[in-house]
Amino acid sequence: MDLMPFQREGVADLLSWIGTEAELVQWAGSAFAWPLTEAEFRRHLQAADQEPPTLYPCGLYERERMVGYCELSDHRRRAHSAMLSRVIVSPDLRGRRWGQYLVQHALAWGFEQLKLHRIGLGVFDFNKSAIACYEKVGFVCEGRLRENTRVGDTYWSCHIMSILSHEWQAP
Repeated sequence: MDLMPFQREGVADLLSWIGTEAELVQWAGSAFAWPLTEAEFRRHLQAADQEPPTLYPCGLYERERMVGYCELSDHRRRAHSAMLSRVIVSPDLRGRRWGQYLVQHALAWGFEQLKLHRIGLGVFDFNKSAIACYEKVGFVCEGRLRENTRVGDTYWSCHIMSILSHEWQAP
C-alpha cells in the first residue's frame, strides 16, 4: 500500500463514494455544492498545481486500486501548519482500519516531507468512528464549534482537533 499524490484519473471513482448531500458535507464541509461534479472537483485540485502549492491531494493505493483519499490543505508555510481534510475510504473497506492507516501516512508525509509543526482538522461530532481514528493516531480535541453547519433542516457541530510534530510518532 502506498500513499502518493492523487492520480487525477481517479476523480470519478472518488466522487462515486459520495452518494448524498449529507455525505458530501460530512466529507468536505461547505467547500462544494451538491451534486459535486468532476469539473468542479478538478478546479479544486488546481490549487495543487500552484507554485508554491497550498493543497496536497493524496491517494492511498493498494496495487493499482485507490482505496482512500485525503488532503493536506491550507498549507501555511510561515506557521508550518496545514489542515488534514477530505479524508475518505472506499465504502467497501470502511471499519477495517484503512482510515487509520491513511491518516498515519498523511501525518508522516506532512511532518517528515513538509516539515510541518501542526496539523489540524475538523470533524462532525456524530462521526464517532472518525474521532476515534484521529485520537488513536494522536490528535487532541481543541474545542467544538456548536451547530456551525446546516444540512437540510438540522445543524451539525464540529470538533476541532490537532496534532503537533512533537506529539506524533511514525507508524
